Amino acid sequence: MIREYEPARDWVALRACTVALQEAERKLEPGLPEGERMADDYLAHLLARCSRDSGRIFVAEEEGEVVGFVGVLASVLPEELDEDPAPHAYVSDLVVLPPQRRRGLGRALLVRAEDFARRSGATRLRVGVLAGNRPAARLYRSAAFRDYRLELTKDLRQWPVAQGAMAR
Repeated sequence: MIREYEPARDWVALRACTVALQEAERKLEPGLPEGERMADDYLAHLLARCSRDSGRIFVAEEEGEVVGFVGVLASVLPEELDEDPAPHAYVSDLVVLPPQRRRGLGRALLVRAEDFARRSGATRLRVGVLAGNRPAARLYRSAAFRDYRLELTKDLRQWPVAQGAMAR
């Protein structure tokens, strides 16, 4: 069952899902902060963004237990001057706990987020995913998302000077 997040009922489970998501992402990007250390501040930030950007959190529940969630912001203003100036919707987070994965819950959460975005008047829905998170990227592409922007990163501690570049 997918339903709207209820703070008094779901906070502990939402936090556990956030920690699980962060720890999964840390396996792909070890420099990210530990889930336990960032979860409370991150969830406060997510809830503030939901308030500011007309967002909602939906949870996946099985046998009375929350096993995943999606955060969707319905009206996000572009931050860059060279972007389409129209607001867009944004999937900020999507996680299903490992024991419940590969059973359609991620897709069901994504469908609920998309439905909410459409009903809120959004004409475009975006999502970000770590490049190494191939299962998530497959899910999004199978739901008709397409690559939009590729962001690359370089660890300057490992590569102090660009090849071919000389200090002048």
